[in-house]
Amino acid sequence: MSEQQQADLGWEQSGDHTLARRLWVLLPSFLLGPETWRGVGRSFQLLGQDVVITPSHRTTPRDTDHIQPWLDATLAAIPAPDGLPVVLVGHSAVCPRQPLIVDRLLEAGHHVAAMIIVNGRFPEDGVVPTERDSPFMDTLDALTRPDGFLPPWHRWWGAMVEDMLPNDEARERVLREAKSVPRAVFDQPIPAPRLPEDVGQAFLALGEMYLPSFRQARDEGWAVTRLEGEHLHMVVDPVMVTGALLSLAGRSIQRS
Repeated sequence: MSEQQQADLGWEQSGDHTLARRLWVLLPSFLLGPETWRGVGRSFQLLGQDVVITPSHRTTPRDTDHIQPWLDATLAAIPAPDGLPVVLVGHSAVCPRQPLIVDRLLEAGHHVAAMIIVNGRFPEDGVVPTERDSPFMDTLDALTRPDGFLPPWHRWWGAMVEDMLPNDEARERVLREAKSVPRAVFDQPIPAPRLPEDVGQAFLALGEMYLPSFRQARDEGWAVTRLEGEHLHMVVDPVMVTGALLSLAGRSIQRS
């Protein structure tokens, strides 16, 4: 990464907060899979960081609760507390659920240093994802199959996916993990527990897709950064995204 890129990202020159050893828990969107975070995870490991990339647990239209099974599977992938500060990073569809994970980790005795949202909706307690976005709801209704499933995520966007993932090999790896999910997963209210003040909170925007949530996070006093790129920029440039996450973690911890 160039000196100019580091300056643009606002890295802390002291490194006291930026490069301290932590456990980075990377949550992929349940519409995709762990491969979206694989490059970032390797970048963190090269910097001496501990990393867990959680699975993308999926439910069926027969399930009445689409959050708890995902929550259980995610928590099962995270090691027991060992004193290492945790930074929880979520992408896209899982972002409104992140406070639930933080809350459960704190109950289990983890020291959660920060929660970072990457291109997702701002968490609001009890909100149904489709309630705040009628066009999104209409799109999902049009895509829903007779069996109650939505098609895999990349089929929602057509040729736009090639702009998000221009490399053929990377696109194949990521989209191989995209599976059908129930339409009902977007109709369940999502609890968002209020987090303690000593948990840093940050938002990383990739391009302009989630600018309203980015602005809301900024207005709430969160540490924020926006990178040029598309929704899956962490696959395209994992080093740049790793740098942004390190910086945001340090800045958010200093603010908490």
